[in-house]
Amino acid sequence: MTSPDPASTALTPHLWSTANRELVAKMLTEFSYEEIITPDVADDGTLRWDLGTGVLTATATPRAMGWWRVHPDSLRWSAGALPDAADLLSLVLQRAGADASIIAAVIGEVSSTLLSDVVQLSRARAASELVDLDPVLVESELRGHPWIVANKGRVGFGAQDLLAYAPETGPDIRLHWLAADPAIADAVSVDGLGHHDVVREQVGDADLDRLRARAQLGGLDPDTCVYLPVHPWQWSNRIVPLHAVDLARGALVPLGEGSARYRAQLAIRTLTDIDHPERRYLKLPVSILNTSVYRGLPRERTLAAPELTQWLAGTVAADPFLRETGMILLGEVAGVSVAHPTYAALPGVPYQYTEMLGAIWREPVQPYLRPGEQAVSLAALLHVDSAGNSFAEALVQRSGLEASEWIRALHDALLPPLLHVLYRYGAMFSPHGQNCMIVHRDGVPTRLVVKDFVDDLAICSERLPEHAGLTPAVRAALADVTLEAKSLIKYLQNGLLVCVYRYLAEIVATRLGMSEAAFWASARATLSAYQERFAAELADRFTMFDLESPSFPKLCLNRLRLFERGYADDPDRPVIAARGHVPNPLAASMK
Repeated sequence: MTSPDPASTALTPHLWSTANRELVAKMLTEFSYEEIITPDVADDGTLRWDLGTGVLTATATPRAMGWWRVHPDSLRWSAGALPDAADLLSLVLQRAGADASIIAAVIGEVSSTLLSDVVQLSRARAASELVDLDPVLVESELRGHPWIVANKGRVGFGAQDLLAYAPETGPDIRLHWLAADPAIADAVSVDGLGHHDVVREQVGDADLDRLRARAQLGGLDPDTCVYLPVHPWQWSNRIVPLHAVDLARGALVPLGEGSARYRAQLAIRTLTDIDHPERRYLKLPVSILNTSVYRGLPRERTLAAPELTQWLAGTVAADPFLRETGMILLGEVAGVSVAHPTYAALPGVPYQYTEMLGAIWREPVQPYLRPGEQAVSLAALLHVDSAGNSFAEALVQRSGLEASEWIRALHDALLPPLLHVLYRYGAMFSPHGQNCMIVHRDGVPTRLVVKDFVDDLAICSERLPEHAGLTPAVRAALADVTLEAKSLIKYLQNGLLVCVYRYLAEIVATRLGMSEAAFWASARATLSAYQERFAAELADRFTMFDLESPSFPKLCLNRLRLFERGYADDPDRPVIAARGHVPNPLAASMK
């Protein structure tokens, strides 16, 4: 008889109760923020939600930007013991008017998230122990997207997949490799870097020789075929069944499992070679539905990645101010895409079927770091361990700075390069916790790393001379994210201010003794310093990209699944709609 697996072993009453309370509190916090539910506020500050079969109450702290933090330990249910998150979710969504089929599917996502949270709690380490770990090992300790309630829903994964592939369980992952006939596979790379060179640098000489020999045995020319890695989940669930004809006819030749050990980053489809972290990160399709989209690789973006990298890298290299900030762009230097001919020819085909087979090679952060520097995901700054201690607090202690000095250093590292890319170049990344890293030296923030700009870069539709270097291929790839200036700034406002700073300001207030008002005043000071420096050159852009209005539209990430998109298998990736407005902590009136 085999022993129970780690997932079922972790399912103890204590851990389940802890994770359940935390997730219910998060649901009430974020659903109230998105105006899905509206609590009644008692005279003593208690929040109250009447859900029909019972009344849920909790204490909560009002926060800047118009939201409440519900405290897990304060949750009370008038009808007895606190129900499970799935039961409360069902009651909340029924009263909010959600469709029963959507509620049922979301219950599955919340249940998967809870299971993952329980497993993670069973093996969690203290925040102070994470400061000196490699970035990918830090990410295995993080709890996922702070805003999306079912942030580890991963539709398509079972319990064994959680253990085999999820970052929070920390498994080693070995990739399958394929050789593809160049007639069906497109390979691109930056100037001066050939496809076979990319593969050699990824796997080493000995493994490349093995790949070449197996490709030749399978009937392909090893000198002209295209090599690509495949995530093992994708291999079993998408490639073998849906590309069977190419495998049968020899257009795709299986080359076996590679010897390298990879770990999933917080973005589950991006992988780090843990034995050779200096090798490029691999971004591979894993066609599960998580948070808002299927996690494939859009073909146009994959094939435009090297050109877009060259444009951005050239822009940074040529700009004295960006060089001064030390901003690091982890270039996506090579890509492979294999289209499925039947799906590609189907009008209106759901996008998940056009993004199944491909790869992007992304530069690692290690070669960019100077002596004494470390890098960590921006999401790590939001991590709070089970004892209530935060990763950000550990960095501040390491730095020896006062909290206000450390926060000013953080703002000065993050904001100026993002502001400059926006104002000078009419472009913006989505600088949320997974897409960016912070470099620090002995805990002191020094500079910004952007690591997923191809998937989340947008440019403004207004004509700017700085866009002259965009090639037709890059313009075509960015066509669906060429936005009016007022829409482009949402990337910064919601990606950084709401998705990162909203939570970090709370941590700073509760753990470091610096008020939220002081946190935001420090951010405004960094914005003002930048604008003063470039007032003579970019004053018109400050007006075009207005970051200082009294409020800005509130994007609603949870609403996207619950009321806007549901689980429709549509041909286009979803666009998140806004509902209501957020008080702008960078508003000119706040200065």
